[in-house]
Amino acid sequence: MASRWRYAVPNAFTAASIVFAVLAIEDAIAGRVVAAMWWCLYGTLTDRLDGAAAKMLKASSEFGVQFDSLADLTIFGIAPPAVFYAFYEAHPELGWATPWTRAALVALCAAWTLATAVRLARFNVASATGPVEHYSGTPSTMTAGIVGVAFLTALKYSDAAWTLPEHADPWRLLDGARLDATLAFLPLLLLLGAVGMLSPLRVPKLGRTRSRALTIVLAVTVAFGYGAGLFHRLPEYMLAGGLVYLAACIVFHLRTR
Repeated sequence: MASRWRYAVPNAFTAASIVFAVLAIEDAIAGRVVAAMWWCLYGTLTDRLDGAAAKMLKASSEFGVQFDSLADLTIFGIAPPAVFYAFYEAHPELGWATPWTRAALVALCAAWTLATAVRLARFNVASATGPVEHYSGTPSTMTAGIVGVAFLTALKYSDAAWTLPEHADPWRLLDGARLDATLAFLPLLLLLGAVGMLSPLRVPKLGRTRSRALTIVLAVTVAFGYGAGLFHRLPEYMLAGGLVYLAACIVFHLRTR
């Protein structure tokens, strides 16, 4: 009986991702889009923890694989476009309120969700035949993370009226930069993310590097990002890290093509 309980730990992290997705959608509907997107980003942490727990406790199972895939679709495929749609529906002045542009926004949201589903299904089929050396297409976790922090960064460095009554993050690495002009174009990130997930881009699997010092630096950098994120701080820091990693993936793809 005790051996069965070890499976509850990774499955609990997976279940948390689904709960975060529900909370994200509820906050988005209520107009709290900043909090909603942070709930989506919390899913990147629980997605990593469930795999780590399963490996540490030797609690991998077919149920866990399927449960994790459904959770990923919920937190990364459904919740982020719901946040985008809620924000732009509440702010017609950004240009997505006419019949044609609203239809385009719906199409972008649907394209993101479908791309996430296809990306997850493709990964499940590939991994069923054995361990994969690299990912094909940007992982849904990575894609949702980059798009999510880009959305939060743009809002953080825009007029505070866009996110009232939510409070802005007072930690400003970009000082007095203003990104108001980018808000009207942010839904296009959904299209770029969908293309990235369905692309043949080879993405290396994260792991320990050959340099112990580099491994420590990377671990501290990532840990600081997660710590700041838990307090809704420094999305621009996480965006910079995500873009650097994306650039590294492109270099990896070109070198191993």
